[in-house]
Amino acid sequence: MIGARFRAALSGVIAFAGAIAALCFGLLALSVILDVLGRNLGLLSWPWLNEVTEYLITVGTFAGAPWVLHHSGHVNVDVLLRVVSKDTASAMVKICFLVGIVISLGLTWLAVATLLDSYKAGALVFKTLVFPEWYLMLPVIWCFGLCGLEFLAKLLQAGETA
Repeated sequence: MIGARFRAALSGVIAFAGAIAALCFGLLALSVILDVLGRNLGLLSWPWLNEVTEYLITVGTFAGAPWVLHHSGHVNVDVLLRVVSKDTASAMVKICFLVGIVISLGLTWLAVATLLDSYKAGALVFKTLVFPEWYLMLPVIWCFGLCGLEFLAKLLQAGETA
């Protein structure tokens, strides 16, 4: 029962992450089109736009990764799984989910540590836009935290079907 509630809540959060990614990439496409039109027509120039597009790509990618994992849209090389027994394949998949959890949690921990160091140091990003450097770690924490939870959900689901 807890597994079903956990999975449903996680699916909702991951759907929200996918919507954020879609919004970022939509804004990216729109901003590039408007920038090209504006420059070619001599109507406008946004010196901050290149920097904003970099951040849209970053946020979109990190927000979208858990959504892709949730929908099994990532690259999956399953040649080995096809030549081993069903029990061995199941065990290998579970091991991969465990490895995914460990890597995701490790990267989340490193991102949190980096965020705290940057916050304590008061570091700023100085480009066209100026803002606290620790903001850049938020999408990383979001991404790998959700990926870790998604790997956990996949592991629990694999255990239920075994």
